[in-house]
Amino acid sequence: MSMFMVLLVLGLFGGFLSGLLGLGGAIIMIPLMLTVPKLLGAGALSMKAVAGLSMIQVVFASLSGVVRHRKNKFVSMKLLLTLGVAVAIGSGFGSTISKYMSNKSLMIAFGVIAVVAAIMMFIPPKEDDSNITDPDQIEFNKPLAAVLGFVIGSLAGMVGAGGGFILVPVMIYILKIPIRVTIGTSLGIVFIGAIMGAIGKMVTGQVDWLLALALIISSIPSAQIGSMVSKRTPALVLRYSLMLVIIFTSVEIWYKIIAR
Repeated sequence: MSMFMVLLVLGLFGGFLSGLLGLGGAIIMIPLMLTVPKLLGAGALSMKAVAGLSMIQVVFASLSGVVRHRKNKFVSMKLLLTLGVAVAIGSGFGSTISKYMSNKSLMIAFGVIAVVAAIMMFIPPKEDDSNITDPDQIEFNKPLAAVLGFVIGSLAGMVGAGGGFILVPVMIYILKIPIRVTIGTSLGIVFIGAIMGAIGKMVTGQVDWLLALALIISSIPSAQIGSMVSKRTPALVLRYSLMLVIIFTSVEIWYKIIAR
């Protein structure tokens, strides 16, 4: 199987998770792109190549997903703008300096972020948000949100992620945002940050556009499907799904780091 076809299939999976859980897809796509192509005999991708491809995939998957969540009234524009600008600035910074980092240091950075996200998922969340009618009425600490957004964006930009896998736990457990609004809004934030991150990857020559096309084609429709399923999924199920995905990815990436 060719590398293009492998990434086409992986993009379907990553896009669906993006729409379903508001993650952007990078937390699962990065380990998959490092592992699956080699297993199927399509060749191997370096961490830098994967980071570039992942960032492009996140842009299109998050845009597709947030459009659907906006229609479902699960997006807080006030929160999106506050966090989105901070994440975008950080992502542009992180993705640019990543050119001067080794593959191993990028993998360790990704692993550390994944562990932090996994630990946060065990903190008791707020109550279910099924009765929320206007997401923009939700109150949160704006200065804290801006600082956290910049830090998350910088780290995510380094590893080619939109930042959703750490952004979602931070929004739920630190900023105290209900889970459905978190999922919908995080995709918009991830999209803004991923644009800046993608620009950083592109101007430093870290994107293989032919392979990126495979991820774009498959991520857009699957993110729409994931968003529709998310609306009909109980909040508790969404939380535990997030927990499982983040923990699995944390274990997977650290296994690769140690094995190397």
